[in-house]
Amino acid sequence: MLTKKQLLLKVHLADGFGPISELRLAAWLVTSHNWALSALEIAQIACLPERYWPTFQASFDSLALQLKCATHERYVQYLTILEADYPQRLLETHCPPTVLFYRGDLSVLKQPCVAVVGARQATEYTKQALQHLLGLPQTTTIISGLAQGADAMAHEVALQKGLRPIGVIGTGLNCYYPPQNEHLQQAVAEKGLLISEYGLDVTAKKHHFPARNRIIAGLCHSLVVTEARQKSGSLITANLALQANRNVYALPGQINHSLSAGCNQLILAGATPLLNQQLLLDELHYFD
Repeated sequence: MLTKKQLLLKVHLADGFGPISELRLAAWLVTSHNWALSALEIAQIACLPERYWPTFQASFDSLALQLKCATHERYVQYLTILEADYPQRLLETHCPPTVLFYRGDLSVLKQPCVAVVGARQATEYTKQALQHLLGLPQTTTIISGLAQGADAMAHEVALQKGLRPIGVIGTGLNCYYPPQNEHLQQAVAEKGLLISEYGLDVTAKKHHFPARNRIIAGLCHSLVVTEARQKSGSLITANLALQANRNVYALPGQINHSLSAGCNQLILAGATPLLNQQLLLDELHYFD
């Protein structure tokens, strides 16, 4: 019989099952003593809409899924929401992932964590600011999404300064997006931690990145937005961080620069203008 952990993995990798249904199943498994379930029983427990039952049942009972699960059990480390090592901060967020695949050292999640997000077209201003601001204690972790621009700059500066990086990606752990960040992604996994809610061989899809951003917002203690346009994914991440009661900082910028419009708007809405490194240090002190 599958363990609870293996059952959640199998359901997570199956077709036709969404994250809300996965959370319902996980909640049921907390108190269950018999989880030898058919696909139909799982669908009913999780309140999966009936229109998805045929897709889920065909996938759940397939040899292809059985082989996929065996591959993940053999080659990938993963955590489920039922385990003690699951990041507790994620439980405070909306729709936490039931399964997290990872490479690296999970213990970095217990350290004070600063998330950095910003524009993919970030300028030298972001890099210079990060060089100045991320001179933080070695016990600090820096989390970002391994995208081009501000994300990559944050990971590169963290590695230069000896801080432990955490990368949250919108693909499987064996995929690279953008491709030019392959070596950086490998360095993040070796020096810190690489996390994804997507199984092996899953390539980048547009909707993966807002989903990834909720994990970044949930894992951090403080979030920094460096440069962002007035309508950008970075502002969505900042809003998610605020909803989770995280500290949100924005780097002030020139009023006539489009990449500063989002940050200046955040400051107007109540985010803390990140004027110096001490502002970060004062808040992180409480999480040591």
